Amino acid sequence: MDRDVPEAAVSPAAAAGFLDRLDAWAARTPDAVALSEPGTDITYAELGELISAAAAQLARAGMKPADRVALVADNSSAYLVCAFAVWKAGGVLATVYPSLASDELTHCLGSADPVLVVADERVSGAVRRAAPAGIPVIGLDLRLTVEHVGTATEATPAEVAGELALLCFTSGSTSAPKAVMHSLAGLTAAATAFADVWHMSRDDSTIVCLPMAWAFGLVTTSMTTLLCGGTVLPLARTRPELLIAAIAERKATFLAGVTTMFTKLVEYLGGLPELPEMSSLRLCVSGGEPRNERSFGIWQSMTGIAVHDNYAASECFPVVTYDPLADPVPRLGSSGTVIEGAHMRIVDPDGREVEPGRAGEALWRGPALMLGYWRNPELTADALTADGWYRTSDLVRVDAEGYVYVEGRLSSMIIRGGSNVSPAEVETVLAAHASVRQVAVIGVDDDLYGQQVVAVVVPVDSNRFDADDLLAHCRARLAGYKVPTRVVCVADELPRHPATGKVDRKRLTGRVQTSRSTS
Repeated sequence: MDRDVPEAAVSPAAAAGFLDRLDAWAARTPDAVALSEPGTDITYAELGELISAAAAQLARAGMKPADRVALVADNSSAYLVCAFAVWKAGGVLATVYPSLASDELTHCLGSADPVLVVADERVSGAVRRAAPAGIPVIGLDLRLTVEHVGTATEATPAEVAGELALLCFTSGSTSAPKAVMHSLAGLTAAATAFADVWHMSRDDSTIVCLPMAWAFGLVTTSMTTLLCGGTVLPLARTRPELLIAAIAERKATFLAGVTTMFTKLVEYLGGLPELPEMSSLRLCVSGGEPRNERSFGIWQSMTGIAVHDNYAASECFPVVTYDPLADPVPRLGSSGTVIEGAHMRIVDPDGREVEPGRAGEALWRGPALMLGYWRNPELTADALTADGWYRTSDLVRVDAEGYVYVEGRLSSMIIRGGSNVSPAEVETVLAAHASVRQVAVIGVDDDLYGQQVVAVVVPVDSNRFDADDLLAHCRARLAGYKVPTRVVCVADELPRHPATGKVDRKRLTGRVQTSRSTS
């Protein structure tokens, strides 16, 4: 399937530029609230002033165009001010998830090759230990104080020509996080497309609880809202009580999250003596993991608002979602339809398009199609076809009416609570422990998180095997969501596929569903 749409569908905003649009809102509605946290409202006029002041600080400190600035912090108004200031100063923003383990943090900061690292107070100690030698680390504040920047490798001509603006780290099938490269024009086009299909306006107040270190938090929700003159409500945590308070007390209109978040919200609301006032809410969107129709149905009965889908990837977005006016109630099990400005093909293993209604791998083009992976041409070549389509590794079918259904993942990626977990990465850490002889990491279905990370271990000595010690080893080396939630100890060899000799993950998963965990 290839849905072609004239480029004019998204080009006006992309041509004007994201920062120009913010300036336009500051001139048109200077007193409208752009960013709102408890006790602090920042108007569009104030936001423009803060961005300009921070950009000037960066320039005076010696930052040059195309220099990278790494930002490691929880969601906040200051996060967005810093991010946009880097762009205004001509720099490249490298967003790093703040809850990474030390090894991953060191990898991300080193590979981004930044001239400056900005970190909030919660993670400043870990960031200072992980930052490259000689590179300054400063605190995150609405008004940045930057005395000087370090030196880093200059961007290549190809990187400059691509108008690189963002390095967004995401876990993939490799053993370490990889940095997806995007241009600001592409991000602006993506935010414009989201605003279009979701009918966003200056009347919207959006809860941004997914990390701004990810495209979902930075672009899909924050930039989309600001392009329309609306209000962003940053939340550093996805605790149910904070989300419900933002709806009931701060009159939020738009809530986006992962399926697990909505499941937890349903459980939280079910424990209250009465439902709070939530009539301001008009749009809910879930993305990043399979739908939970039961939880979504309960949420709709409690709030009157359905949960629509957003099916995309950090490498290419938006692609598939719902127009809530055209489809007030989502199709059961469907992620929606291909949006204006996006294109999708469904192909067989040989790259030939499948017959209508048949499942195959989804190939995408979209408003924000990555420039590639940062300084990794081999990985880029694996992810993009020769003619510029992104390989999703997802098994997808499209029905006669154009609705998209995700039937599975061709890769072994585990999605736990909306976060990607690479089995190979976790297996590498587990295999380094002295007690492990063989190991395989699989995803097992879970009602709350979508999938759980399960380690199946053949120990060196089953009588002396200590699962708690093995998990402590993992916690010291992996982000929390990647640490196995179960360790299954088996005495026999792991099952192998007879044709390839590789671990047969399907058979192993079937066994584990009924296995007794050792932890």
